[in-house]
Amino acid sequence: MIALLTGGIGVGKTTVCRRVVELARRRGYTCGGLLSLPLLDEKGVKVGIEALDLASGRRRLLARADRDLGGPRTEHYSFDAAALAWANSVLIRAAKAGCDLLVVDEVGPLELERGEGLAPALAELAGAPRALVVVREALLGKLRRRLRGHELAVFAVDEENRGALPDAIVGWLFGV
Repeated sequence: MIALLTGGIGVGKTTVCRRVVELARRRGYTCGGLLSLPLLDEKGVKVGIEALDLASGRRRLLARADRDLGGPRTEHYSFDAAALAWANSVLIRAAKAGCDLLVVDEVGPLELERGEGLAPALAELAGAPRALVVVREALLGKLRRRLRGHELAVFAVDEENRGALPDAIVGWLFGV
């Protein structure tokens, strides 16, 4: 079962993911994978992305908008190749460890249009009993095609439903 979480930029997709993890853990389920946390400058402007390993709590700088990190680039970000390798290993390790919920925050153009970034870990979704995958609205169709054959549900977050959405996602994933 794979829950796809989509929504506009800055609407709270990662916040919903964090809350789903909290609810699942409170019910005794193990969670692994990654959250993509915003890196803000002193004015509160997003200048990068940190990846948070849900199992260990370890963080790594994944991407910056304001400087070159030497790895793959997208329209807005420069990625750190070593951090991407680490992120893939975190996702693959979590899937192989048999966690109850694998979280992938987020899949974007790097993965779906270029086969880079977290693309190697996407193959591990089939081995996880349940997954929560964040995807940009514009790329939802591409990800759905890639995951054809899996039991999917799409949850679109917006300002009105983001408070209630975590309960709905946990309910769908775990039948509670």
